[in-house]
Amino acid sequence: MDSVMIYSWIFMALFIIMMLVMGYIGMKRTNNPDDFATARSSYGPITIALVISAGISSGSTFMGMPGLAYDIGAPSLWYPLLYPVATVIGMLFVAKTIKVYGDKFGTRTIPDFIGDRFNSEFLRITLSIITILLIFYVVSQFVAAATMFQTMMGVDYNVGLFITGIVLAVYVFLGGSHSDILTDAVQGFLMVITAIVVVICFVTSVGVDGGFGDMISLIKDRNPEGAFDQLFIHGDITYGSFWLVGLLFIAHLPFGVLPHLGNKFLAVKSNKDMKKLIMYCTIFATILPLMGLGGMLGVAVIDPSMNIQPDQVIPVLFQEIFPPFIAAFLAVAVLSAVLSTSDGLIVSLTQVLANDIYRKTIVPKITISEKKSQKIELLISRYSTFIVILAAILMAWSPPKYLSVFMWIGIGGIVSATAGPLVVGALWKRATKTGAILSLLSGTVVYWIVYLPFGFDFSNPFGAAGIGVLTSMLVMVFYTLLTSHKDKEVNVSEDKLSVN
Repeated sequence: MDSVMIYSWIFMALFIIMMLVMGYIGMKRTNNPDDFATARSSYGPITIALVISAGISSGSTFMGMPGLAYDIGAPSLWYPLLYPVATVIGMLFVAKTIKVYGDKFGTRTIPDFIGDRFNSEFLRITLSIITILLIFYVVSQFVAAATMFQTMMGVDYNVGLFITGIVLAVYVFLGGSHSDILTDAVQGFLMVITAIVVVICFVTSVGVDGGFGDMISLIKDRNPEGAFDQLFIHGDITYGSFWLVGLLFIAHLPFGVLPHLGNKFLAVKSNKDMKKLIMYCTIFATILPLMGLGGMLGVAVIDPSMNIQPDQVIPVLFQEIFPPFIAAFLAVAVLSAVLSTSDGLIVSLTQVLANDIYRKTIVPKITISEKKSQKIELLISRYSTFIVILAAILMAWSPPKYLSVFMWIGIGGIVSATAGPLVVGALWKRATKTGAILSLLSGTVVYWIVYLPFGFDFSNPFGAAGIGVLTSMLVMVFYTLLTSHKDKEVNVSEDKLSVN
């Protein structure tokens, strides 16, 4: 066993112990189902900004995006350049609304919020079902974690999947959202430090003989079509033109209010902290995607004869340019990126069963005391954690080629469905229930039609998601404008629409 593996095991053991301690602290703060689901009004803006930014910048950002840069070159950097901007813009639209409305009426999930906003059980149940697509996102995180275990610690890939699943199962089971937030804040801090280190290494061309100019020249020699003088890749279905890149931007507008991120607004102590939260999110979310530059540095540093898989570029790069002690520490920080998203995703998926189906659909139709109902809901929240993790392990058994692409199979479907009801509906009081339903259905159908059989290769959910998001928002706007003069539908009371 070489020194990198030894240090990796040491840091990993310390990291896992810390996560389990945080899980125990989260358990002590979890007294009811609302605590498990939201940790409502419990944390300051810097903490939640680290959590949200870490959740946005998942294993895809820390391994998938560098992998794309390593494999296809500089044009793939459009992705980490644009998605933080689009995500923060989307958050600006709806964060305050979700926080104020959620605190006032006790909503716990994004499907819960939209269902109540439009007084529609159909919207809530349909969005709950669509939320299950987050399992693709979970799978991509498990693949990233297992790849780290395999590359840095010499563990079999499938064993790495089980280690990841066991650690997540324990601390999510214990404390739900409190454990999620406490661990993610620490993980987010480690991720920020790692991203800054990677940027410094790129700017100073660490590991390359010569200076920055020599690194750029070497990258061009090894990958002419992916050099820094190339803005787009001719014929590429994601980075082939300005318009395709624009769709990638549009697809990320609702990203910050995905179920595992949107519920984090509810955990901020006060509505007065929302401006600070957005400011800190902007800073952290801009720093973290710069990990993509590590992939470009890897082109110059890593010998092409090694024939590594693209998503392995960051751990391999660390071993090439750092002493074993530092390489192992940074590898654990990359694993933080994976776990910081996985736990939030798992909590969101448990709430599909516990909140959206049991609490909001079944309980109103049966005779049961509130105390017993809450006890059953908390049990469902905790034990469904194991179902989600087992499903993720099974789906991750054969890893996909590109994590960044694979996770968007599910995300694309979710943002296409929610863009109209959530982004437009949260801002516009005139938006109606019928318009929300039509926008949800049209966005979803268009996404899957474009993504699967027509127009786009199966490996490009970004463009399909961009078209789906546009369709969903436009249908909501046009339907409302065309029917507002005669549509007397009342979708929610005035006090529910007020967020002042």
